[in-house]
Amino acid sequence: MRSSHADVFNHDEEADGYDADVADESHPVRSGYRATLDWVVARAEVRPGDVVVDLGSGTGNLSIRLPRGRRLVCVDVSERMLAIAKDKLGDEVEYVHSDLLEWSERPDRYDVVVSTYAIHHLTSEEKAGLIAAVAARLAPGGRFVVGDLMAAGPAVVPALRRRLAHPDVDELFEDEYAWFVDESVVALADRGFTRVAVEQLSDLSWGLAAHRPDAAPA
Repeated sequence: MRSSHADVFNHDEEADGYDADVADESHPVRSGYRATLDWVVARAEVRPGDVVVDLGSGTGNLSIRLPRGRRLVCVDVSERMLAIAKDKLGDEVEYVHSDLLEWSERPDRYDVVVSTYAIHHLTSEEKAGLIAAVAARLAPGGRFVVGDLMAAGPAVVPALRRRLAHPDVDELFEDEYAWFVDESVVALADRGFTRVAVEQLSDLSWGLAAHRPDAAPA
């Protein structure tokens, strides 16, 4: 199954300028970018024997920060972004040209699933489906760590838009699908995730981290 807006959010045309774009943290949508990637790396706790997937890996800015596990898979719908990531990361990494929901149909098993600034392109229903897929593919004790554009809940959005007063912020909430933290925490718990951690890293950038239990409940 392919996400409903995969073609809209294929960033091939923006790929060559992406790294310069995200470096401008004076922009309200980019504020907290580096801190968010570093937070995800710290929470992922990648170990030498881990199999890791970076969903929506883009140009590899998160993957290049991760400690090397046994296997690293970069998944992105943009072929151009994957090509840039390969220039940074080399041939030892596996590159998968795929929409996030198409990836979710693969039978692979992972110790760590990470993602930054990608899942907000999925609708609420598609996010729930992806969370279910991650839960099914994480090994016991596995970590799911996300840094993305979020708001604490729907009620805060009008005030947030007024305060930031930027057309790209309006576009985020009108045409894209920013996460709502309160709903996401519930969705993670409903899929059996534990030790859920939440941290706000800028006005719009938040981190979410959760673990699969080491064993199923008796």
